[in-house]
Amino acid sequence: MRRIREFLWPLAITLAVAVLTTWAYVERPSYLELLELKAYDLRLLARGPLAPTGQTAIVAIDEESLERVGRWPWDRDVMARLTRKIDALHPKAVGYDISFSYPQASAAGDELVRLVKAAKIQGLFPITPAFVQYLKQRIQATHSDGQLALALAQAEQPHVLGYHFDLAPESAQRETSAANTLDRAARYIGVKQVDGAAGADLSATPRGYRPKTNIPLLAKQASAQAYFNVLPDKDGTIRRYPLVMDFEGKHYQPLAAAMFGYALPRAMPVLLVTGHGMIGVQWDRHVVRTDEAGRMLVNYLGPAGTIVHVPAWKILDGTADPGVLENRYVLVGVTAPTVYDLRVTPVGVAYPGLEIHATVLENMLSQNFIVRPGWAPLFDIAAIWVFSLATLAFLWRMRPLLSVPAFFVLAGLFIWCNQYFFTVKQFWLGLIYPLMAFLGSYLLLIAYRFMFSDRQKKQIKSAFSKYLDPGVVDQVTEDPQRLALGGEKCVLSVLFSDIRGFTSISESLSPDALVKLLNDYLTEMTEIVMGNRGLLDKYIGDAVMAVYGAPLHYPEHAEEACRSALLMMEKLREINEAGRQRGAPPLAIGVGINTGEVVAGNMGSHQRFDYTVMGDNVNLASRLEGLTKAYGVGVLISASTQAMVSEIFWTRTIDLVRVKGKKEAVEIFELQAEITKPQPLQHMPEYLEMVEAYRQGRFQQALELSEALTSEHPEDKVCFVYLERLRVLAADPPQNWDGVYTFTTK
Repeated sequence: MRRIREFLWPLAITLAVAVLTTWAYVERPSYLELLELKAYDLRLLARGPLAPTGQTAIVAIDEESLERVGRWPWDRDVMARLTRKIDALHPKAVGYDISFSYPQASAAGDELVRLVKAAKIQGLFPITPAFVQYLKQRIQATHSDGQLALALAQAEQPHVLGYHFDLAPESAQRETSAANTLDRAARYIGVKQVDGAAGADLSATPRGYRPKTNIPLLAKQASAQAYFNVLPDKDGTIRRYPLVMDFEGKHYQPLAAAMFGYALPRAMPVLLVTGHGMIGVQWDRHVVRTDEAGRMLVNYLGPAGTIVHVPAWKILDGTADPGVLENRYVLVGVTAPTVYDLRVTPVGVAYPGLEIHATVLENMLSQNFIVRPGWAPLFDIAAIWVFSLATLAFLWRMRPLLSVPAFFVLAGLFIWCNQYFFTVKQFWLGLIYPLMAFLGSYLLLIAYRFMFSDRQKKQIKSAFSKYLDPGVVDQVTEDPQRLALGGEKCVLSVLFSDIRGFTSISESLSPDALVKLLNDYLTEMTEIVMGNRGLLDKYIGDAVMAVYGAPLHYPEHAEEACRSALLMMEKLREINEAGRQRGAPPLAIGVGINTGEVVAGNMGSHQRFDYTVMGDNVNLASRLEGLTKAYGVGVLISASTQAMVSEIFWTRTIDLVRVKGKKEAVEIFELQAEITKPQPLQHMPEYLEMVEAYRQGRFQQALELSEALTSEHPEDKVCFVYLERLRVLAADPPQNWDGVYTFTTK
């Protein structure tokens, strides 16, 4: 129950972050929306440029063209020459990012009209029908609009003139000085509902006011008119292209869409609409996906100049490559910086508006679109919740050195996947909101952990790190419930060590010297225990009790206990050598190890308790430590321990004994060295032969063998133990011998 309560706060924090981020995603605050748009720009730049298909071209009225021909706007007769020369290069269709909203004044024509009127009034000469026809021809020859109209009328290919809508609602109240020629503008023929809704929702599409179309003389001769308005996002960047403009209930086409219609002359363009808004525009089987406002994402191919630019002056003076416009869809417009038809786009801050139309047309012709799929909102919201819950489930419980790299790896993986979908599948999926949920959950949960959860763990770790193995401390701090009272049965290894003759040593030293000697010794022994994954159970005066395999269980507990014992004996030699140089008395220790089933857990009262182990196998380990003195060896281990380490360490059987307090006999072994080292006893065969004779009751034979061993190997104190015992047994052999020696003292 306590663990459930401790989990509720992190869960509440996670749910709060997920709910708030989802709410922000639905409400779309402007500052977060701008971040998402900038993230879109970065993905477009990271994708890199794309090669154009070669189906489009731009006739650019650039800075050099203005220097050679004259300042903008050019006379209509110059535009007429440009139109004729472009048409002579055999393009598929031509579109103009230019509008001719007002007639161009002609000084020569106006003067000729005034002269004829004056002559007629003054009767200077007769005005015949032939003369009137001649005058009309001369007036037309000096009329620039007429020349451009004639060029459009004589063109072999479609020519689409541009115009624009005033988008301010208040402008609808002002009168226009030019005739409205929207009857010549490209429009969609109808609306197609695709979800069976009762009504189509087109309320989100942009509305135009006070159209500034081309003068009737030109509009009638052009193939069509199309608007060239582009609408920036909130930050002033052009990312989307409006494929429809609503004016007085009719739906008009932009320049790129009107040009695309000539690629599919038999297709009838219609708007695809649902009850929630537009979803696209359809030309027969070709569909361009849009948002609910009828805007398509512009798939910019690269920086300005990616699509072929042909300077207008080269077209006018005939120096352009004759094949540069052949079979291409051509867009004509001004790119000179001084005219200020430059826009901010994700691929450049001074991008020609003309090239935006050309890029959209290129996208349509190649069917190469970036789309925001209908399932994208569900994906974004799912990502918000997955990241939040994943942080709760995994990251916040990790150590900081692991959680921080894991956070960046997961965030980087999500960004990579997002970029993959953007580059390969051309899906625009949300990036900022899921990452915001991920970062928010992570930071708040880490702050909570630092302020509350980790403080408790640090207190526990500080209290137990003095006598617990670091791995055990980590486990306890991860699960403080382990500190509750109770125990469980488990198989592990128990080690006891004790200083021999400590009473006599203490009598020979001052209290300060004794405390220092004991502290130095216990410090070294404790480091060995903890360095081999042992749990320092307790100090019993000069004795050390250690447990291996609990509370953090591992199968190599017997091996770690034996290795600790050997390291203790090695460290003791170093302590004695250092003590000899300063006049301290030498120390001798005995170590006993037993492996078996014990009860391990927290024992004591609710006010004070310790983690320890209990049971007969614990007592046996203590008895083995006491027997080391009787046999004159450093380390004794039980048969159960020897069975687990026989392939790792050199051991030799010592005896079959019945220790005080136990009825069953146990075989005990001396732990000698790691098996990677040479066998410590050269007389092992003779020794084993003696032990075998002793256990089978052949006392006289065993006595003779022990006498030979003690004579040849006086350093082996075990042989002396057998010699003394066999002298008694050989003189008075016992009845019903079972080979077991019984100890009546501890």
